[in-house]
Amino acid sequence: MSPGLQVALHAVLAVFACALGSFIALHHPLWPLPLTVTFLAWSTAVFLRPAIWPLVLPALLPVAGLAPWTGWIVVEEFDLLALGAALGCHARLVLRRSPPAGRAVAGVVPWRQSRPRRARWFALARIGLGLLAASWLLALVRGLMAASAGAGPDSVPPGWFAAYEDPLNSLRTGKSLLLILLLLPSLRSLLDGAPELLARRLAAGVATGLALASLAILGERAGYPGLLDFSTAYRSTALFWEMHVGGAALDAFLAMAVPFAVHAVLRAPGPLAWVLAAALALIAAYAGLTSFSRGVYLSVGFSLTVLAGLLCSTAAGASPPAQAAVVRPSERWRVWGGRVLVGVLICELVAVLALGDFMGRRLSASARDLGGRLQHWSEGLSLLRSPAEVLFGRGLGRFPANYSQAVPGREMPGRLRVIDLPGQAQGSYLRLFGPRHNEHLRGAFDLLQRVPALAEGPYTVVLELRAARLARLRVELCQRHLLYAVPCGRSGVLVHQGGEQWQQVSLGLRSNKQTGGWWRQAGPGFISLQFAGPADYIDIGKVSVLAADGRELLRNAAFSDGLRHWFFAGHDYFVPWHIDNLFLELLIDQGAIGLLLLLGLLVLAFANLLGGPGRAQTLAPYLLASLLAAVVVGMVSSLLDMPRTAFLFFLLLCFALFLDEEPAADPPRTPVCPPEKAIADLSQSKITA
Repeated sequence: MSPGLQVALHAVLAVFACALGSFIALHHPLWPLPLTVTFLAWSTAVFLRPAIWPLVLPALLPVAGLAPWTGWIVVEEFDLLALGAALGCHARLVLRRSPPAGRAVAGVVPWRQSRPRRARWFALARIGLGLLAASWLLALVRGLMAASAGAGPDSVPPGWFAAYEDPLNSLRTGKSLLLILLLLPSLRSLLDGAPELLARRLAAGVATGLALASLAILGERAGYPGLLDFSTAYRSTALFWEMHVGGAALDAFLAMAVPFAVHAVLRAPGPLAWVLAAALALIAAYAGLTSFSRGVYLSVGFSLTVLAGLLCSTAAGASPPAQAAVVRPSERWRVWGGRVLVGVLICELVAVLALGDFMGRRLSASARDLGGRLQHWSEGLSLLRSPAEVLFGRGLGRFPANYSQAVPGREMPGRLRVIDLPGQAQGSYLRLFGPRHNEHLRGAFDLLQRVPALAEGPYTVVLELRAARLARLRVELCQRHLLYAVPCGRSGVLVHQGGEQWQQVSLGLRSNKQTGGWWRQAGPGFISLQFAGPADYIDIGKVSVLAADGRELLRNAAFSDGLRHWFFAGHDYFVPWHIDNLFLELLIDQGAIGLLLLLGLLVLAFANLLGGPGRAQTLAPYLLASLLAAVVVGMVSSLLDMPRTAFLFFLLLCFALFLDEEPAADPPRTPVCPPEKAIADLSQSKITA
């Protein structure tokens, strides 16, 4: 591609990222103007310092999602971070100075271009990634077309508050790779110029993200089951709101991030940095253990075993000076500190397994759960009914709708639809559907809205309801993080058959005093509405929650702004939303072609880290362990239907594909010293390093 065409393409992509990011920010349900200003300021920062985005994006990934407060699930705040980085990077690529003579346009120094094997290696990676992108776009188009063709009378038109069965779920599922492709030119340019620096920033970013996620888990467990309660059936979710319908967003993130905690400990430059890294390792271990996820235990254990083997083999093959440097007397503290850290980590493991029985109950149920999962996988594979679907899949994001409609007994437990009535007194109302056929699923779907911390005392809940048939509605006001609640005020409502007549119901609920410290009392809560049948649906005209002083706690109580500020969650039933297997997920969405392309890219990434140009980088074994952990946890969990974890997976994959050794300085045009002296100087510099 000619330089002029490259500049034009970067300009188009910069305009696209700017327009899309600004459009999303200006429609944000909470802070449209501040987020727009922040988006543009972040873009400017990336423009000035492009190498900061591989640090900032992984660091903020676990916290940049506010769906329980906004009601958005198709787009979220992390998308603004990624689009802002893309805007800054492409603007930088458009406005940068012309490269000096003797250098390539993309910033690749000539000595790399003169090495055919290296050029062929990265050309193969580019081709494979391009083919995967083509397969991804085809699956995205197929998903959008299939959703439009299958839209029924109860379908929700495209909008900001679409659900998993709606057409925009294809965009929700597909956006992660598209965002990575937007950032790929910048990533390759940065890797060409300073791979070691970029590797350090990526490692620091993922480690920071792991610290934030682990701290969120500490706060969550302190506020709900208790830090030392390992018997209550409570599984941490941190701030991964995607787990409101099950799934393994936290599991996948922890599996991919833990190797970078090991990197932080082993590569800490001094005692203070080592202490901080050791603290990260301790809280990350607590987070992983209290996820009570068999997938996390298996993937982390396997990846760390592989990582230990790689590091030991590297140390065994190191030169004698390098070996001596590891144990030099001035750093004996590393050895003793490492021993103490390992001992504390073992104590953590024993405490979680011995002081509570929740993980023991989960392990004892493994055989039964495996049988259920095998049945689930078989039902998912039954969706592929033609050779074309086997080859190309059924389209991105279509699994929840296809599975719930095609597999008997596996329907969605509930659906939401806002009905607008312009010019009428009611204006708009929400229709809350229950399951259509399976009576056992009634009550397995919650309509939610965040409320501030609940003080001890009475609250009044006022509802406007109607139903074509007799219907029951359960109302709860709870201190609740996402899926699990502490004891709370609850009541039931019986709505009599009334046709078009609205019934106003007033309930008195009481919030009990929470024990366990200020963190439990200060935690946010939810108002929860569960439709328990037996009618097919119930209409909700308004919901109001009043504190004892008459203060209204809810926003958008009459649904005049659609589902803004409203959220939903599954309740003990998560089967229709995930296939729970990375490879079947790819097969069903993109077909055998997409699955083989991703497997080929993984093999190529592993080959680069083990024997290719990327092997020379110190981050290579940690990247390899992280990707292996993703593959292992993907054997029992879906990864790509959760955008933030999918983004991290593709970022690590692209990093592993294009990771290269540090570029040498441009050779001088005339020798300045004899070849023998140059070789001696080079050897001496390696020994010193």
